[in-house]
Amino acid sequence: MYKYSIGMVVLILSISSVASAQINGTAMGGIVTVTSEGSNDTTRNPALLGIVANPIINMYGTGTAFYNEETNPRMHASGITIQSVQQSNDYYYTFSIVAGYAKPLGKGTIGVSLSSKDNLYLRRKDVEKLSGDVFGISFTQTQTTTTDEIAPTVTIAYGWKLFNNNFAGLQIAVTPFLSNNDTKTDNSLSPSYNFTLKEYALIIQPAIGYLITDGTSQVGLRFIPSTVKLTKKKVDANFSTGDSSYNDDLKIQQLEGPQINAGGYVQIIPTLGIALEAGFIMPSEYSNTSIQVTDNPSPAIKHQSIEVKNNPILLLKGGTQYTINGSLQIMSGIAFFHLFNNAANSNSKGRGKYNFLLMTLGCNYMYTPDIVITGLLIVSRNSIDTYYHSDDSISLESETKSNVWTITVGAGISYKL
Repeated sequence: MYKYSIGMVVLILSISSVASAQINGTAMGGIVTVTSEGSNDTTRNPALLGIVANPIINMYGTGTAFYNEETNPRMHASGITIQSVQQSNDYYYTFSIVAGYAKPLGKGTIGVSLSSKDNLYLRRKDVEKLSGDVFGISFTQTQTTTTDEIAPTVTIAYGWKLFNNNFAGLQIAVTPFLSNNDTKTDNSLSPSYNFTLKEYALIIQPAIGYLITDGTSQVGLRFIPSTVKLTKKKVDANFSTGDSSYNDDLKIQQLEGPQINAGGYVQIIPTLGIALEAGFIMPSEYSNTSIQVTDNPSPAIKHQSIEVKNNPILLLKGGTQYTINGSLQIMSGIAFFHLFNNAANSNSKGRGKYNFLLMTLGCNYMYTPDIVITGLLIVSRNSIDTYYHSDDSISLESETKSNVWTITVGAGISYKL
């Protein structure tokens, strides 16, 4: 299945006092530790702000132009013969933005930005269809879920010069998160019901940065001690026999363990530069609430504490920057990471394996000495393999393998004040 968003092209607007402050690292595989992007450095390695010498405003947006998900689900339940399982995605829209302002202050430069950890806004609709029989009686079931998520990130950072060509930086990012899932279930053997699952959260991520540069080369580090999430969930269900609701307690989670990113950039010749970066996220564990809304054998909202364990994650990134002539610059890059995690409680367990590949292509075209036109293309492939087993009112075992392709685009302009 192929899905296109309404806004196929989302403009990128960058207004800055230095025309060279573009999306260099972003278009080089998502490099965050080296290659300054002006006030966008507020969301990257904060030490890069130390080399921003003039007030600068940057803003760019990205949107999903193409989404393709191929899913192969399998399911087995005791006492029920399941003949087929089909999962599909009706639509998938996302939008993100990075907008920041930086200015020299004291012995360094301060930056403030509005961005997003993943997507600033996401909307999608998913459909799962089952067919089978119970004690020789055929049935069909259709479950439709519409998801809306909004997650703006406000970041404050400060970078300053330590000595010679050494810079340091501090950073704090705060993300309010709201997720709303509306689900409707139609089963040919029982009355229809629907429910709404909402999650309210606040994600907090501090970081420190370091940078060494000599003009033609850079080495950068960013360390994140931990990513903490305060979260609360609420469910409202509408059954044929009446309404029911559940309010979860506020929980504090270590969403991600300590993370370190180290990168380097070198200008091989005046027209060609390369950057490499590696990241490592240490293991993390936290308790989450597993919520299941069902009418089998009777209408109920079931909730249990579930322990989630994330294995270590290794991230690899690399990219090139090539100046074709005095007015055109091309960037390209690639990134990869692998994640394995598992979750379990008293009567259920699950595991997931994820491989993520990202490819980027960008360009900066100097239309005039003061105007630079910018383009960005991001292609990603996410391979997902999940397994789930539950022993509740019925024994359920499911396995899903998915391959997801996403294309994100942007285009815009930069103006030198």
